[in-house]
Amino acid sequence: MSVGFFYVDESYNAEKFCLSAFCIRHSDWRDCFKMVHEHRRNLKQDHGVFIRKEIHAHELVGGRGNIASDVINKHARSRIFLGLLNLIAQMPNVMLFNVCLEVTGRRDPQLDAWERLLNRIERTMREFETRESVNRKRLLSLLPFSVSQRTTEEIKNRLLPYSPRALIFADEGRETEITKVFRKMNVYNPIPSRYGGWGGDPSKSIPLERIIEDPIFKKSHHSFFIQLADCAAFPS
Repeated sequence: MSVGFFYVDESYNAEKFCLSAFCIRHSDWRDCFKMVHEHRRNLKQDHGVFIRKEIHAHELVGGRGNIASDVINKHARSRIFLGLLNLIAQMPNVMLFNVCLEVTGRRDPQLDAWERLLNRIERTMREFETRESVNRKRLLSLLPFSVSQRTTEEIKNRLLPYSPRALIFADEGRETEITKVFRKMNVYNPIPSRYGGWGGDPSKSIPLERIIEDPIFKKSHHSFFIQLADCAAFPS
């Protein structure tokens, strides 16, 4: 089973609410962490940025926050911000998800954004499973006839039970409300049809099935990856 670790954070202003998540495969997590740690070491060497200091995109780009032993001008900060975005793009097999909603007319844009993000993650996991299952069945059909029936069955039993899953890590804040939305979507999750209906019904309930456990909330200053998600969400 392949598990995607999704790191989530938000950024917003009076007009827009942005929620971003980037996904790292479980098998790539260690390499990605090494990349981030090395990047932070380089920032320490080049700009004096404290390795354990939280980098918050809004403060970084706006020229606020004491993040280094020396004063860093706004141009250098913008280059640091760009470097963090490039770091995300350079990670192996990384995926980036962005939700950006108009604040006006919404009672709770944050929870609306979470609902959309969870549906997108679920849909992506389903699509991975569908595509990979087709590919694995095709490869099995190419097995030479010289392979015994027993060996063929063993290969099938190892290849076909492919079930990609997602695990979500998010910055602390509104844990109770977000978890409540997630649990509701596990049971009842009406999806409107883009074609006008589902067999006469305007929507169809497609509960979440491929996201493991409730979202796990962490303090952002304890997670390099959540800080990167904050940079991806920042509406620069």
